[in-house]
Amino acid sequence: MVQRSRIHSRGLLVRAMDRLRGQDQLLIRAGDELPLVVASYPRGRDIFAASLQSALSGTFPALSVQVRGAYRDVLERVPSLMVAVLRSRNACGCLGHHHLPGTEGRLSRRLMADTGQRGAEIDLAIDAIRDWEPLPLSDFAVAAPIEILKDESAELEYHRFHTALLSVFLHELDHLTFPKRGEKEIRTRSNEFYVGAMREFVSQHFGIAYGI
Repeated sequence: MVQRSRIHSRGLLVRAMDRLRGQDQLLIRAGDELPLVVASYPRGRDIFAASLQSALSGTFPALSVQVRGAYRDVLERVPSLMVAVLRSRNACGCLGHHHLPGTEGRLSRRLMADTGQRGAEIDLAIDAIRDWEPLPLSDFAVAAPIEILKDESAELEYHRFHTALLSVFLHELDHLTFPKRGEKEIRTRSNEFYVGAMREFVSQHFGIAYGI
């Protein structure tokens, strides 16, 4: 019980400090398949917005049509304007949340009123997502040349993080677009998307199989 209290208190402290810093925004245009995204993040944490921008503008369009197609039904129905509230971690430990209609923050409400566009809001815990590994990098095929993985570990980790961030982003869009879908179905799809995207990247860049 003591440990849980400490984790919860630390999360509340981080959120309080972020509020004191104030918020900055970045408009992310990531092509026709994805909605416009306004990233809202604590002042001084530009890396949060830059990471999301890289995931949406770089990682997603680089994927094959087959991998991207896993979310075609979601992206065809998602609102044209999304607000993504970025923070380090959530006090509850979740990687992200979808905000139900009527529970959006002031920024989202103002943007929808000013633009006349239908919008929605999610939040993403950037540092928590960085630590999250649906399938650890150590779970490579036995035949994979370990020397290659060591030499390219920085590039591999960079792509792993942005793929994980993209997976959580799409996971929350799935919840927003299909509110009656169960968590198990949505989580299965986002995990399969992550593995498919990583398999494709590793195969193209290193010529080896990803997975066990």
